[in-house]
Amino acid sequence: MVGSFLRFAGVVLTAVIVALLCASPAAAHVTAALEGSAAPGDYALITLRVPTESGTAATTKVELRIPEDVVLKTVLVEPVAGWRIDTTKKKITPITEDDGDQVTEVIDSVTWTATGPGIPRGQFVQFGLDVGPLPDITTLALPTMQFFSDGTERAWTQKKTGSDDPESPEPAVAIGTAPSGGGTSSLIAWTAVGLSVIALALGVFAIDRSRASRQPMQANAPEAGTDKAAAE
Repeated sequence: MVGSFLRFAGVVLTAVIVALLCASPAAAHVTAALEGSAAPGDYALITLRVPTESGTAATTKVELRIPEDVVLKTVLVEPVAGWRIDTTKKKITPITEDDGDQVTEVIDSVTWTATGPGIPRGQFVQFGLDVGPLPDITTLALPTMQFFSDGTERAWTQKKTGSDDPESPEPAVAIGTAPSGGGTSSLIAWTAVGLSVIALALGVFAIDRSRASRQPMQANAPEAGTDKAAAE
């Protein structure tokens, strides 16, 4: 019974390792995370995580676009050492503020340009945006362009549909639900934890069964003193 458990535990461990290895490429994607569980109308911090997957070049520029049909009245960009920040704006139907002022244009893109070496291979940088009020939608997509020191670029603009896993998915945050940004990696991590718990439970069950099966045999076994008395 114990041997069977050890074999099962080995299978579970192998599955966990394979799952974590499969999760590594997804973890290197450009992703976005929303702090807390902000709802439509709230102000919130969005963090764009940008790693460098390229094996030969560093990331030297990152350009984030706010979708044309989304209006974020406030977009505050967090300063990042070693990066210059540029923004562009678009005209909108005037929005009247509480104090009576009108907003006629809003930021529709943010670009970070490295003033130094950028993001080398195997490293990442997080760029913060304080935005709001959040629109009344379930998912806010943030298509992003990543530029490299060798002149190449990568568009993180592919939309996820159903259970597919696009090669270059666009960063997105879920509004009004639990914090996003975990994606496939979080799912696999929780699956690994679940498998580990199952393996532990089965191990305890196997040990209990093994002990239980030995107890009746020990109870039925004659004591040494009794055998001696019978012989006399």
